[in-house]
Amino acid sequence: MKKGFLTIILSALIFVCLLVSAAVFLPLSTLAQEAEEVNVDNGIPVVYLNIDESRGEIKDMIESHDHSVYCYGTFNVSVPEGFRYSDMQDLACESLEGLEMSIRGRGNSTWENQDKKPFKIKLDKKTDVFGMGKNKHWVLVANEFDPTLLRDRITGWLGDEMGFAFTPRGVPVDVVMSGQYYGTQYLGSYYLSENVRVGENRLEIAELEETDTDPDIITGGYLIQNGNQVDRNSPDRFHTDRGAVWATNTPSFETEEESVLSDGEDGDEREYSFAYGELGDGDENHVQQDYIQNYVQMFEDVLFEDGIAYRDLMDMESAAKYWLVQEVTLNGDDYRTGSTYFYKDRDTEEGTAKIFWGPLWDFDYAWDHGIRTEGFPYGHLWTKPMLYDTAEGGFVQELYKQWPPMKEAMEKLIAEGGIIDQYYEETKASAEQDRILNHPEYTTTYLEDIEVLKKWIRDRIDWVDENLSMLETLIHKVTFIVDGEEYRKEFFADYENIEPDAEHPEKEGYVYLGWEDEEGNILDSIRQVTKDMVLTAKYITREEATYGEDLAFSKASDVIPYNSHVHMYQIEYTVIPTDAQVKTVEWSSSDESYATVDENGLVSFSGPGTVTLTGKLEHGAAREFTLTVLERGISAPAPQSIYPVKEVFELTAGSQANFCIATEPEPARIREYTYVSDDESVVTIGENGVLTAVGPGETKVHVTTVSYDENDEEVILETYVTVIVPDETPAPEIVYTFTDDSGSEWKKGSGTDLVITVKRSEEDETCFSHFTGVQIDGVPLAKDTGYTAVQGSTVITIKPAALQVLKTGTHTVTAEFDDGIAEKEINILAEDEKKDDAK
Repeated sequence: MKKGFLTIILSALIFVCLLVSAAVFLPLSTLAQEAEEVNVDNGIPVVYLNIDESRGEIKDMIESHDHSVYCYGTFNVSVPEGFRYSDMQDLACESLEGLEMSIRGRGNSTWENQDKKPFKIKLDKKTDVFGMGKNKHWVLVANEFDPTLLRDRITGWLGDEMGFAFTPRGVPVDVVMSGQYYGTQYLGSYYLSENVRVGENRLEIAELEETDTDPDIITGGYLIQNGNQVDRNSPDRFHTDRGAVWATNTPSFETEEESVLSDGEDGDEREYSFAYGELGDGDENHVQQDYIQNYVQMFEDVLFEDGIAYRDLMDMESAAKYWLVQEVTLNGDDYRTGSTYFYKDRDTEEGTAKIFWGPLWDFDYAWDHGIRTEGFPYGHLWTKPMLYDTAEGGFVQELYKQWPPMKEAMEKLIAEGGIIDQYYEETKASAEQDRILNHPEYTTTYLEDIEVLKKWIRDRIDWVDENLSMLETLIHKVTFIVDGEEYRKEFFADYENIEPDAEHPEKEGYVYLGWEDEEGNILDSIRQVTKDMVLTAKYITREEATYGEDLAFSKASDVIPYNSHVHMYQIEYTVIPTDAQVKTVEWSSSDESYATVDENGLVSFSGPGTVTLTGKLEHGAAREFTLTVLERGISAPAPQSIYPVKEVFELTAGSQANFCIATEPEPARIREYTYVSDDESVVTIGENGVLTAVGPGETKVHVTTVSYDENDEEVILETYVTVIVPDETPAPEIVYTFTDDSGSEWKKGSGTDLVITVKRSEEDETCFSHFTGVQIDGVPLAKDTGYTAVQGSTVITIKPAALQVLKTGTHTVTAEFDDGIAEKEINILAEDEKKDDAK
């Protein structure tokens, strides 16, 4: 009895274990079947991403900002019978089943801002997908900014047609993702593509091992990308002396501690890490790192020498093709995101390997993204000196050479029954279903968007054909001179702005006034560059300089909501007087542990809080600005009223003053103030409310701002100040002269007085109320003995004794007054001249 009972119990336990085992293993075996039963039949391959969510949930992967969350499962491709994709008509595409994979998010703006997400797939084993060669690494491009779904694809075709060493290619696919918790969902129409990476069947350049330090080996190969979106703390990110930001994509020099992830036998998951974290190789090799960073700096130095030596370091053909594709397609991401690449292979016995531009990647923000078809964006600060090289064998001549084959290729794209038409036919069913799912807001049909794209390409070809010659004058050179020697050269696109305070050296004991042009004019405002220029730095001694006396803030305080992505605030201010030659402001913070402020008033803070920032002028006032950063969810207080800190200003013509406005309550959120002067002949208002007195009179200056009441209704708040500018008309200039009948000749021995009469430009009777004395030849005469001048009279009598001692000839008599002088020449004659007269 007991034994039978135990047998029954044991059998029951075994049965329960089998049920549990089935429950554990059943989801994966049934999941793929369920996913592939989703009815997606648009005439193109369907990719089934079957995720085992016991190893990581899809939801967590999709919510991962830095792409550090992986999911795992199988990658399956179902190819419709007889499918031939248009780029390889002879290739019989094969279905793929049960390929083990890992998957994560990729990309930047699409990932953050769109519901349809792009993905990076890594297969456990290298696999040839659709004839593109064996590789583990593949991407699913969402094309969310591209209503045609074709911009990346036609760029890939164009890159191949133009002969780039490697341009990622792909195939349109539908994508279905499934998981135990996620369910089974059709995600839409995607582009299954190769990605940008170094390796077999991709960019085939020399590959460096982590331990390589041999000087000949470390010369290559390197894949470099624009570093603007790479984490600022990444060791891969570096700046050149001229401010170009690059990053080493391959190899990556992040250590395992610095990397978010570093997995797999071949290591890297880096290519789309960008702004939210780095997924590096962990190759901590400073020899390689120093080599490539120094090489890039050397190339930049040679490039900006304004010669032709750079041609020996850069492949001109790839550079020209790359620039043409970027700028002819008006790529909105040209040269400014991590999608910009160049590479350097290993040096050989034949010489140094040149810099090659490419591969082309990420063109969903190009082609017909806008309606504009005109213009040549210059691209990058490096391409400016390249475009300045218009001589034979130079960059512009190479562009002229490469445009005809590119034009021919673009004509093939838009020809009737051409590449775009073929892609349309292949993609239209999938694209139309994608629109229903992901873009119900579209008001145009898929065919209409395709026709818009083709027309845009047609119009762009025509414009480039007619305007290609403008490349001859697209870039201008500005040479900066300091102390008679060339300081540096810069290159500017036509009509690009040059700042008046463009970078300049400091000289101890001197104040920099600005850059002076060839006509002697100092740049005191932004200047548009339309020709080659030579600018010379002008300095004066600190003793000669005028200094700022006061600061005018756009507002005395501000309240802002906390934003976890933005921890900066710009204080807007003006130094008074605005024509001061020294405007240096020394900033300080009441709490350096919470907030700091740089020399330009840019505040960096760590979170919610309040801080007082003080700006101190070198020889002037110190002014305080209070910044309040509110906790998340707390609204900034609206101002109930505004009032001036000072109600009446008395200013002399030409002077300036700080117009300070306070709020009730304090602080409050002020968006901006608007100023209006009732009489601009009396006072004008400048930036940040600076008052400038113009002429005599009295007027009001009104200030308004917008607030909102408890019902969120707009309320206008207003106040004013009175400005008085007194009449300071100068008194008329007083002029003293001798009358025409005044004596002008005296003879020695005559014993007579010399009588002269003074005339004043105003009333004569006021003359001697200002009289102070008489001089002859600068020697004062004694009153009474030398001269007499009766008060109230305008007559001066010079005694013979004062004249007798003078030599014969011409002498100057000066009558002195406290507000002017009168001068007269007299001639002293000898006595014998008198005797001759008597005969």
